[in-house]
Amino acid sequence: MRLPVVDRIIPPIARPTTNADADVDAGVAVLVITRDGGLFSAIRDAVSAWKWTVRQQTDSLALAGHDLSGYPLVIYDGDSGQGNWKDALRHLGSAEGEPCVLLASRVRDQYLWNEVVRCGGFDVLSKNVGREHLTRTLRFAWFWKKNARGPFPNR
Repeated sequence: MRLPVVDRIIPPIARPTTNADADVDAGVAVLVITRDGGLFSAIRDAVSAWKWTVRQQTDSLALAGHDLSGYPLVIYDGDSGQGNWKDALRHLGSAEGEPCVLLASRVRDQYLWNEVVRCGGFDVLSKNVGREHLTRTLRFAWFWKKNARGPFPNR
């Protein structure tokens, strides 16, 4: 059986072209509190295309009484052995400027996420995932902070 000859070519359905990074604001400052250079580098590399500034602080106690309003996103490394991460999240979340605080951890489960939110944090940033998950989490945290009306619901 012969197939009929088609006198026109139907173009394939094209996917819309989108730039996922087009909706991310440039110039956002992120503070990473960690002694882990690998975590800091991963975050810095993940947001480099967005032209974000990433600063590393190795000691959370040095931030006591500091104005964090210049850092809308703060990432605290819960595995760094710098004391109780719950106290650190409470302190950072109530700092001047009310930054969006994320806990970086090797463990990421529902129980830990609930504890982070109860302590004034926003989300758990898993250290064991790839760049795509890292950028998605940071983008979502920034959108939340940028569009939030008033303090976070748990504060």
